[in-house]
Amino acid sequence: MDAKTLKALRGSIAKWEAIVAGTGEDKGIFNCPLCLLFNSGDGNRCKGCPVAESVGEIFCFHTPYSEWSELDDDVVYDDNGLTAEGRRLAQAEVDFLKSLLPKEAAE
Repeated sequence: MDAKTLKALRGSIAKWEAIVAGTGEDKGIFNCPLCLLFNSGDGNRCKGCPVAESVGEIFCFHTPYSEWSELDDDVVYDDNGLTAEGRRLAQAEVDFLKSLLPKEAAE
């Protein structure tokens, strides 16, 4: 994994850790460092993205994010912030993204 991709992956992990902590929010491709790097719209969408490469799909299909994005906001959030289900899914995304870190970067 090159340095630019690793930086974007770490940024995406940080985004989801902030969501779990209640200090961040998901704005889809607009605040995802990996999407900002790899979802270029030039016909090669997600090409080279470690998420797409790991699941063999574009747009984070078949990842914890796909389940998160299919839920209505009131299932993920309530008046107190993340619901238990929202926290579970956000943590699943953190865990999934961390699993993509190269072994030497994960330590």
